[in-house]
Order: sequence, then C-alpha cells, then structure tokens
Amino acid sequence: MTILPARTFLMLQDPWFGAIPEARRTALLDAAVLVTRPDGARIYATGDPPNGLWGVVEGRVRLLDYPVAGAEVLVQSLGPGAWFGELSTLDGGPRPQDAVASGRTTLMHVSDAAYQRLAERLPALHHDLALLACAHQRAALAFIGQRVVQALPARVAAALLGAAQDVGLAPLAIRQAELALIVGVSRQTLNRTLKTFERGGVIRIHYARIEILDAEGLRRLVRTGGLDGASSA
Repeated sequence: MTILPARTFLMLQDPWFGAIPEARRTALLDAAVLVTRPDGARIYATGDPPNGLWGVVEGRVRLLDYPVAGAEVLVQSLGPGAWFGELSTLDGGPRPQDAVASGRTTLMHVSDAAYQRLAERLPALHHDLALLACAHQRAALAFIGQRVVQALPARVAAALLGAAQDVGLAPLAIRQAELALIVGVSRQTLNRTLKTFERGGVIRIHYARIEILDAEGLRRLVRTGGLDGASSA
C-alpha cells in the first residue's frame, strides 16, 4: 500500500525517524502498509512473538505493563509520528508489554518478515532500531524518575502538556482514566487535582475532554514542582 505524502511528512517529524539516512527511511516506508485499529484493540500482547515494527499515524497507542496481578502500569503513551515494537524486532524475543490502541488509530506496519529482508540488504537498520530502543529506555527512566520525585500537580501538568503536543493545545479528547494511568494515581485523586486546576483558571473540564486555558500556568507548575498554587491537590 502506498503511503500518502502527508503521512510521510508526519513521520519525518519524529526525531528518531527523521535522523535515519534517507535511503533507509525510504526502505522502511516502502515496506510498510497502513492498518487501522479500533479503540481498545490490542496491536500485540505481553508474551506474543514479534510481529514487526509499528508507527503511529493517527490516534494514540498505550504501552502497558502488569507488574503484579490486578495492577496496570502505563509505560508510554505514543502519539502520531512515534515508532514502537523495536525490541522484539531486534532480539526475536516475546513482547514485553501490551500495545493497545487509544481511540481509532491508524498505523504503519512493517512486518517482521519484511523487516528481516530489509535488514539483510541494509544491516545498518539494526543500528537504527538500537537507537530507538535506547531512546525509549531513556524516556522510561525519566518517566519513572518524575513519578518518584515530582509532586502530583507537577506530574498532572506535565502529562497535560505532553498530550497537548498532538493537538496544539486545543481541547484534549483524553479520558481521565487514561490520564490517571499516565500520572500513576487513581481517577478520584486525579479528578481532585484537575478540579483545583480548573478553579485556578488553568484548564476547563468538559465531558470526555479537557481544555487548556493557560499553558504557561501549566509550565510554571512543572518548573516549580507543583508548588505554585495547586499544591493543595
């Protein structure tokens, strides 16, 4: 299936993909097909064998881990332009997490067989995927660190700003349950913090969406560790 130029341009905005030499970028795009998954569909599950490399074109994908029975941890939330699935593609091992569509999601898919054929012809692709794995590891470590040291208002503000990057600060079509997973708290605890933000004029809560009214106020909360008028949450 031919990738539309606009979508190709979108994928180039990703720092990892944009840095790959053009010949290898083109090879991956030529090998990719577009697939669509409905909200909540599993792209792959923990323990599954490799099924290739994936890139988000529209929508979001959540990477979920289950450290203990009954506990669900959001490892990453990936928006348009992001690629994932590189670890099992590289080492051939089982998938370490679930990858789940959040909303109707369009993806680029380079099958495992297609990738292996490409890598035989372009072995430097292995190095490219290793860099992607390193980038994801660094992001995961930073995410864990933020959960440990940042106050809750700062974590919520950072999560809202991160989600807003995909929509340019327009109202976010993000469920509070998903935002709670990103921040690592219960939905009830998150809602109390969001209500504090709303009283402070930073956001407005609508049904199934959140509108950012003061992006600089959110950035200030992140810089001050959440101790700028919302610490009572």
